[in-house]
Amino acid sequence: MDKNIYFREWVHNWTWGARAALFLILLFSILQFSLFSLTQNYVVSYFGAQPEDITFSIQVTYVSLLFCLPIQIRFLNYFNTKRYLIVVLLAGIILNLLCMHTTDITLFTVLRFFQGMVIGLMAGAMLTLIFTRLHEEKKQAVGYSVFYGTLLGSSVAVGAPSAWIIDNMDWKMIYYIVIVLQVISIAIVYLIFNKERVHRKYPLTQIDWKAYIVLATGMLCVAYCMVYGPKEYWFESRYITYVCMLAFALLYLFIYRQVKSKRPIIHFSIFGSTKFVTGLLLLALFYGFKDTINLVYSYISTVTQWSNYQYIELAFFNIAGLAFSMYLSSAMVMRKKHSIRVFLVAGFGIMLAFNIWMYFIISTDLSFIDLVIPIFLQGAASGMLFVPIATYILSTVPVNTGLSGSLVAGHVRLFATLNSFAGYYTLQLFYNQHYKEQFLAHLTPYDTTYTDANSAAVQSYVSKGFTQQEAIALAHSSIMKQLTTQAQLLTSQTIFLIVATAISVIIVLVLTWPLTQKVYQKYISGKITSKKTTSQQPQIQAHNNYF
Repeated sequence: MDKNIYFREWVHNWTWGARAALFLILLFSILQFSLFSLTQNYVVSYFGAQPEDITFSIQVTYVSLLFCLPIQIRFLNYFNTKRYLIVVLLAGIILNLLCMHTTDITLFTVLRFFQGMVIGLMAGAMLTLIFTRLHEEKKQAVGYSVFYGTLLGSSVAVGAPSAWIIDNMDWKMIYYIVIVLQVISIAIVYLIFNKERVHRKYPLTQIDWKAYIVLATGMLCVAYCMVYGPKEYWFESRYITYVCMLAFALLYLFIYRQVKSKRPIIHFSIFGSTKFVTGLLLLALFYGFKDTINLVYSYISTVTQWSNYQYIELAFFNIAGLAFSMYLSSAMVMRKKHSIRVFLVAGFGIMLAFNIWMYFIISTDLSFIDLVIPIFLQGAASGMLFVPIATYILSTVPVNTGLSGSLVAGHVRLFATLNSFAGYYTLQLFYNQHYKEQFLAHLTPYDTTYTDANSAAVQSYVSKGFTQQEAIALAHSSIMKQLTTQAQLLTSQTIFLIVATAISVIIVLVLTWPLTQKVYQKYISGKITSKKTTSQQPQIQAHNNYF
């Protein structure tokens, strides 16, 4: 454990007390990130906005969080910890007061960007300080488990009180609760941190602000294209085309600046490691495939139309599965007795079970009990995969590259999430239209099934006192509603099957990887022997230890 330079002596000697205090501040900070994830419908109606606008505001918050994560370490090392954290928390309170009185969605999105900065500064600082309270061999596994678990669990933690507030009072009361939690955080900071801290200050002038701004702007453009692109039919929209071109230009400018810089934010040498690139690919696949759970949540809100409480209660089971498997995978990672292949097969296997389960059971009359087990399995799959993959990625990054690995992994997570959002949206548009056209082909006077159902519906409405014309219109509306629902169910079923097939391919590749490597080794060995150059053999052997 590091020398005490942050905490007062009474809390420094109380290990679990210090950890609990840091975790509470971390939780209270991250709650703001997921503040609207389970109550988007109410926020949409309040601002008179589109669902994509709220989704974009959430992604804007994450971009700004990534923007601040590398910088916060410099701030933490430059300023007095106690005063620095209190100032950041006060800035968060001011931003919440401004959000509370904002009715314009554009201004709200701008404020969310600054809120993301506050979240990044606080969460990054807490993660850094939590690392100082852990043993060296536990830092990566436990630290990232705490951060990722808190990030996902915060949506449920804030969702339960949010649902009660929305049903019983003005939804903006949520802001008051967040402000109270921030005040509590200020009190904790005041109690546990030293007034002064003797430390070496690193000049803030060495921060490449221009590069950070270029990267953040480029990622905001990427987020805009991925969120609004599917709805605007991608490049059929001139505005989407221009924003996409700007994104490529900015990212190219960032890469060029990093290559020329003496102190780059991202050391591109890390991409020379096949192990690092493989880990990034696995991370992207994980984030892309895990988002099929959104189809379940969409089903709940559009088909079954459950209450907020049932929605959040179901999410609790997902978080329970996540927490259980994350604890298990973290313990296994720290023991270092299992290869990454064990976690990949187990995690993707559980995710495969979730998608196949949902493929077979999804229908118009699912009960809460029907969804508990698959939702738990989805959380368990996420917990089983994230920590091992994150540890696998970061273990390949040299110490002299700083936060390059974490920053790249964070942006890969952002892009994978955006890609899954755009991909599933596009797939739903395509298959919804496909199935609707198939159903409409049967809505003719020559189809006896349709005519019988339509006649029965008309007679039912007539028996309730409607006129013949009204009954015909209502019957037609009812059949179209059923058609839309069935098209959506078949669409979700198809997507579950597609993802299950893709996951099956990944599992097969992971299982056959050692055999593939042996075949590759024999082929290369034979080639080398024929050339009588055996000096490269150790490099080939090292190449085979990636898994």
